[in-house]
Amino acid sequence: MCLNCGCNQPNERHGNDANITADDVRRAGEANGQDLATSAANMRSALAAMAGNSRSAGDAKPPHAAGSGAKRPDAAPAPSVTGTTRAPR
Repeated sequence: MCLNCGCNQPNERHGNDANITADDVRRAGEANGQDLATSAANMRSALAAMAGNSRSAGDAKPPHAAGSGAKRPDAAPAPSVTGTTRAPR
């Protein structure tokens, strides 16, 4: 969806390029060897850190950062996400 407004239309920008779409997240993930689900999970983690629900935003590290104990997202297959659909291209 325009991921920031909650309209449930995954790739609708509503005439405003500032709106974030599923394709934007997918492309960003592909640039880092991640699938859409992994990128979305990383974004949720970062947003939680920014909101103070985790460590502070300045201390936030990607899940694959040194010392985190996690592997890079491209080191193992990403978990499947059930109940999701891919937007037509």
